[in-house]
Amino acid sequence: MKESKLKKIAGWFLRLPKRINVTVTILLITATLISYASTVLNPGKYTAIPAFAGLGFPYILFVDVIFAMLLIFAKKWTAVFMILTIAFGYKRIDETVQLNPIHYLEDFSKEDSSFTFMSFNVRLLDRYNWIDSKGGTKNKIFEFLKYESPEIICFQEFYNNSKDSLPNCELIRDILKTDYVIRDYDEKDTIHKTDKGYIIFSKYPLCNRRPIFDFTDNMIGISVDADIFGKKVRIFNIHLKSIKLGYDDYDFIDKIENKNNKEQLSGLGNIFTKISKAYQIRVKQAEYLSILIKQSPYPVIVSGDFNEPPVSYCYNKIRKSGLEDAFCMSGTGFGETMRVKFLHFRIDYILHSKVLESKRFRTHRENLSDHYAVSCKFKFSGQ
Repeated sequence: MKESKLKKIAGWFLRLPKRINVTVTILLITATLISYASTVLNPGKYTAIPAFAGLGFPYILFVDVIFAMLLIFAKKWTAVFMILTIAFGYKRIDETVQLNPIHYLEDFSKEDSSFTFMSFNVRLLDRYNWIDSKGGTKNKIFEFLKYESPEIICFQEFYNNSKDSLPNCELIRDILKTDYVIRDYDEKDTIHKTDKGYIIFSKYPLCNRRPIFDFTDNMIGISVDADIFGKKVRIFNIHLKSIKLGYDDYDFIDKIENKNNKEQLSGLGNIFTKISKAYQIRVKQAEYLSILIKQSPYPVIVSGDFNEPPVSYCYNKIRKSGLEDAFCMSGTGFGETMRVKFLHFRIDYILHSKVLESKRFRTHRENLSDHYAVSCKFKFSGQ
């Protein structure tokens, strides 16, 4: 019955002149190949069009698959080209969606020495009550952390000041029972000292804190060396250049269906301009980060908010530093981490050296920030 209905839909959809069928196929193939090209074409050196196509890759892929199925049921020869185009980007598909529903159920054995790792763009712990007008988000974050109890956690956009008796840093240290905390600044650093930024909590010893500054002297992260089960691991806590959408941009996105055509074009143009400028900055940041990763004498874990989808030049540049993606190894679904209307992309990552093995990758869908936290379990290969 279902197959019969699908054939009817395919027949109705494809009872079009042959030229239209071929034209649509060519357009979809072109859009798909351009999105694939976004991983190798530097948007800071060439046009940013492939980068935008990469941003829309999940949607392009969805249309490709539906159209290919219609072509197959209608027995159109152009189906071969659609299938080949989709297959050509199998790596991009693997980075975008994991179809193995039991990935998350796989775990290390009890005999393995494993540890839990989490990364979370906490958006200042909802300091300005964006999520909860009554100011209850921070306590919910504390409850979430107590329940998950990661052994190592990297925060981006962390805010330390608190109206409570203790600053947020001390409160979380007490919740997680972590002995080691590394902030993004040194007490003696009077130039870059800030109360918001990066912080790492760990139950394993941490040393050799290094702030990471980009070409404009903006801090894009920190790195530390962790001693885990007697082995050294260099941890990078990263936040690449944000798009810097303002309140007007988010308001536009939330109410886009209520805008007239002129307002929509103006709002979209403003957002695209910001995205294009951010692309150019992130390229340089990603290239510098790639150098630091390759220079590490130890295996690395690179986590944080890249502000880039998997089908992008920056993600590809960082991952080509010899890293695996924990989501690809043990995740399920699309793994989107950006919790903004119409902008459901995976932009928060946990990447790692191949000597580390990951299991039980999770995207935590609690409404605690404009990002979802991500976590996984690690062990050293061969243990």
